[in-house]
Amino acid sequence: MKNKHIVFLFSIFLFFLQCKKSAESVDEGYAAPVFPETKEITVECLNDSFIFDIGSIDQLDTLLICSGKTDINDYVFHLFSKNSGAYIKSFGTIGQGPGEISWPVTGYSTDRKEDKVYCYDAMQTKMVEYAIRNHNGEIVVEANECMLPPEVKNTTGNMCFSIGNGQFIIAYSSFFGNSYRFIKTASVDTVSTCNEYPRLNEPDEFIAVEHAYFSYMGRLAVKPDGKKFVHATWSGCILEIFDCKETIRPSVTKRFFEPEYKVTKKNVKYPFVQCAENVVNGIWGMACTDACIYAQYRDDSCYKKSGPLIAVFDWEGNPAGMLHFDDVLYDVVIENNDKYGYAIMGDKKDEGIKLVKFKID
Repeated sequence: MKNKHIVFLFSIFLFFLQCKKSAESVDEGYAAPVFPETKEITVECLNDSFIFDIGSIDQLDTLLICSGKTDINDYVFHLFSKNSGAYIKSFGTIGQGPGEISWPVTGYSTDRKEDKVYCYDAMQTKMVEYAIRNHNGEIVVEANECMLPPEVKNTTGNMCFSIGNGQFIIAYSSFFGNSYRFIKTASVDTVSTCNEYPRLNEPDEFIAVEHAYFSYMGRLAVKPDGKKFVHATWSGCILEIFDCKETIRPSVTKRFFEPEYKVTKKNVKYPFVQCAENVVNGIWGMACTDACIYAQYRDDSCYKKSGPLIAVFDWEGNPAGMLHFDDVLYDVVIENNDKYGYAIMGDKKDEGIKLVKFKID
């Protein structure tokens, strides 16, 4: 009788273990996001006369900041009025001297409370801070170099973001075989690190290939209040949300589309991966408010529609809506009230790029 009880209890244990494994396999499955509605967005042109190379857009108070090379000067960043779109001034000297940066600029970020722009120069392994202020009705920009931990040299400009108070969230490049995936820094000190990745289908000995996928196909953005950040991929799509108010802590992982990539260098330590052919699924760029994540998005079902899409998610990773545009969308920034956005946009006739404003709500 005792043996029968043991067998019975063991059977129950196996049953619950199998249920647990089944639940885990469901959690790790891929499911395309379903959006409750799609809004057709009409844009208002703010400026189509200032010609510059395609770059990134951000905002500070009443100003819009665009990066890109222009024929009228040798600066990297350009300021425009958020209300009228009028060009105000340019800043950011190209060079190797104090406060100067290399070209091309791969990315930058802002501290909106302190009216500062930060640009990490990967070639010179230095961070340049631009403090922007209004002096007697004139916009003045002061450039200074910031000290950061030595590990930061193994990142790129589009993977280094200010979260305010002199702190930064940084994603490492897998090419360097770093010990950490993300690091939170304050000046020369490391505040917190994180080295957790979602698992894919590579064997354990080639886990570096999985890490390379998240590095080369990854996009990073931060919540304006500096308490969270989001990482998402293209050539497939996995969206991850992290808390970083104190330490970096994984919060949510959404597996939307299974990653597809080709490994051009399957080195155990330093692999290199590229986008698989004919793959359209993924998130190509993001802008955040305290309420939502706005992602430049494509998938198989919407690929043939005219015009680009911005997928909207809440900070739990749940689909909240879709914005549909008619013309080519290069980069966007959204007001923190989620009512208006601004974009660097092209057109179908290849007649150049323009600065536009659009209403969301």
